[in-house]
Amino acid sequence: MFSRFPRSLIGGLATAAILMAALTGCTTGGGSSDDQASLDLGSFVDAASLDPAQSDVGHYMPFLQPAYDTLIKLNDQGDLVPMLATSWDYVDEAKTTMELKLRDDVKFSDGTPLTAEAVVSSLGRFKASNGPRSTALASVESVNGLDDTTVQLHLGAPDPALAHNLALVAGMITNPAVADTDLASVPAGTGPYVLDTKATRRGDVYVFERNENYYDPEAFPFDSISIRVLTDPTARLNAAKTGQVDAVYGAPSQLSEARSSGLTVVSTPGDWQGLFLIDRKGAATPALGDVRVRQALNYAIDGDAILKSVAFEQGTPTTQVFYPNTPAFEPKLDDRYPYDPDKAKELLQEAGYADGFTLRMPSSDAFLPEVYPIIEQQLADVGITIEYDPQTPAAGLGPYLSGQYSSFFFSWGASQNWLDASLLLSEGGAWNPYHVADPKITELMTKIAAADGEAQDALYKELSAYIVDQAWFDPFYVVSNLMFVGADVTVTPQPQQIVPSIYNYRPAK
Repeated sequence: MFSRFPRSLIGGLATAAILMAALTGCTTGGGSSDDQASLDLGSFVDAASLDPAQSDVGHYMPFLQPAYDTLIKLNDQGDLVPMLATSWDYVDEAKTTMELKLRDDVKFSDGTPLTAEAVVSSLGRFKASNGPRSTALASVESVNGLDDTTVQLHLGAPDPALAHNLALVAGMITNPAVADTDLASVPAGTGPYVLDTKATRRGDVYVFERNENYYDPEAFPFDSISIRVLTDPTARLNAAKTGQVDAVYGAPSQLSEARSSGLTVVSTPGDWQGLFLIDRKGAATPALGDVRVRQALNYAIDGDAILKSVAFEQGTPTTQVFYPNTPAFEPKLDDRYPYDPDKAKELLQEAGYADGFTLRMPSSDAFLPEVYPIIEQQLADVGITIEYDPQTPAAGLGPYLSGQYSSFFFSWGASQNWLDASLLLSEGGAWNPYHVADPKITELMTKIAAADGEAQDALYKELSAYIVDQAWFDPFYVVSNLMFVGADVTVTPQPQQIVPSIYNYRPAK
């Protein structure tokens, strides 16, 4: 259970090994005389909820970061650094008890002090929320406060992604005094800004003003932050061109126009896009239970051609599900499945499908509609018939994660290796909806959880090589994330995040 405080305080605990790295708690730089009145951003999506327990990451993070600091911060180099927690470390050899030391000068936006008790309450609420990311704390069996600034998380098993998750929505601490109010509409955290409810219009624009109780106001150079919802790509680009917003997420097809308009283009590796071949045991589509068929699908799709025609070469080909420059990524694996329709036909014949088979998949006009006919034609070229079931945006992820379809075209924002492996590969992972259990994957993940350093990195690479060989997926390429930025601000792209954090923006010099 999640408890408040023990009857007696425990002393003499091990000191955390994470260094402060000369940070003052939450930023990549301090404020200066270059402050400007407002940072105005355009968003690809609307915020379904301003409650971290009911929100997700990616495009949704900028809606939450103004109002909520996280226990640990993921900086613009992809490193975990202090934020609300000054240090964190495991205090046992089994790595099942994580201890965090908290800052002692933090207040919620209403002036209530941040204490270990508040952290315990917030983590318990998040875990019980059944929200989009509630599984981030699945390994945590109990949390307790040892004193006002010391929190311990007790795990049922080692969790290499725990610290990373505490830098995302799970680590955003909500004020327990108002936890039962409408946090979906009015956030209550310890962040540098508070929502201006009068200026905010849900579905249109969200306005945040400075939090007078923030512990480090010099860290943020903007007096306010506004986020305008601009789901139409043309509207986003026009808003950046006219100065209505300082930065927006851009489409590859707009790259030339953005540059000719004087906008700065900031690029960083982003999602991989391709086929999720989730019915690996052949429960609904028997053919997919044969590894040769899944390998044939990898040979049959010309990812390079799709990258050129649809993503305008803004990305790199890949066969891997793990993010570039992370321990699991192995460049040599990207040569595993060159485009080879003849090889695909040969494998299908070996598997007993010389005459092909039919594969039903969902399709969506909201997600790269131009890719679906390419997939259909290239698979038809090797004898596989695709039948698409059109989906509406209102259907959300239901058609993809319910097991209704045995495969689908989608995009995955790869991040921390253990987090990706847990969601995509483990038997209970949300993105393994047929709950396929592979003994080799289970063995490797058990070893990874207990290892560290170079030994863990080698195991991650072994896991990635196995997944590629078994063709659990058919990735086409890693697309580049593009930000179109105006003249008044500069921005550092965020590794492993589709849009930069609010901490990464500064006024232009």
